[in-house]
Amino acid sequence: MRTKTVLLSALLGALGSVSVHAQNVYSLNAVGYINVTLYPGFNIVSCPLVASPDNTINTLLPNTNGQYRHWQVWTWTPTNSNPYSEDVGVASQWGNGGAETINPGQAIWLFNPSNTVTTATFVGMVPTSNSSTLFAGSFNLVGSAIPASGDIVTNSLMTFSNGVKHDQVWTFTTTNANPYFEYVATGNSLATNWPAGDPVLPTVGGGFWYLNNQATNNFWAQTYSVTP
Repeated sequence: MRTKTVLLSALLGALGSVSVHAQNVYSLNAVGYINVTLYPGFNIVSCPLVASPDNTINTLLPNTNGQYRHWQVWTWTPTNSNPYSEDVGVASQWGNGGAETINPGQAIWLFNPSNTVTTATFVGMVPTSNSSTLFAGSFNLVGSAIPASGDIVTNSLMTFSNGVKHDQVWTFTTTNANPYFEYVATGNSLATNWPAGDPVLPTVGGGFWYLNNQATNNFWAQTYSVTP
């Protein structure tokens, strides 16, 4: 699949210009929102926006009215001896304080305990650059730092090409009977050596597991510029 989908049509809420002393001054920030569909069960979720005041669970998924009661958030830090950190929604807050983050480039597990499909809306600025660390010898739970989807190798906004032979990408689709799909790199050029086809990020605000089989860290660098 060579789809190149970028949510800037729905995402960019403010990109204007004004004239000051005969000189055009353009906004450098693309501000808007994304809607993320949360199916019953586990979902891999990312937030490719910089929210205000921060990208904590409390800000992105506020539970002040108990709307996320019994929901579970699982963040993953591969360099920790206990890599998972869990928070569970209670009556009017997150039980462990909601301090876990979904920063651009990071993905989390989010468990929807109900039988109902829910939509979460994330609001914030589009990052102009981001470099996600893909730690050596471990799985990394990541998503695009920019609101884009489709073929992560050929989509120039995602530029996912800094890996080598035997690295793996695992995508997860909640609604599939077999939710995991594996891609394994068989050569040293990620642009041409995925036998199952290039890895695909099907939705904006989704994520995937990346296994870096190398002895050194890789970096997924992304840039986006707003031009008048």
